[in-house]
Amino acid sequence: MTTWRDTTSEHVQSDLDRLLNTVLPFADEMLRRHGEFYPYGAAITREGEEQVFAADTAEAADPNPSEVLTSLVSGMSAESNDLRAAALVSDVTSEKTDAIMVHLEHADSMAITVVLPYRFAGTDAEDPEVEYEDMAATPAEALIWRRSLC
Repeated sequence: MTTWRDTTSEHVQSDLDRLLNTVLPFADEMLRRHGEFYPYGAAITREGEEQVFAADTAEAADPNPSEVLTSLVSGMSAESNDLRAAALVSDVTSEKTDAIMVHLEHADSMAITVVLPYRFAGTDAEDPEVEYEDMAATPAEALIWRRSLC
């Protein structure tokens, strides 16, 4: 079975792995602390610096996560000429599972969605354990660097 790594340069793989390793610990911390989190983002600049993106939710007491995500996409797209890779992180729920969803995108090539299913375990409400299942990656549509098909 061919994976995204089979068709992607080491440079792109390295940037996307770096972003994934940057964003997942914060998601884990928020799940342990609050049981959920609002979408947020991170990017690697053209110079190789990491940058964090958060939407301004100060005006809304309980902002809609999809509106937060839309705001993040707009903000990151506006700065896309200065970025080489980006990650958008969401806490998603389906009928089957809760998961951390990370949309990873690279200016030079591609976009993928990584899904990391989780569940809460243990009985300590003050310090819940989060158990993770296997991570899965699938191709995705670009959001930050929209490419024309022509």
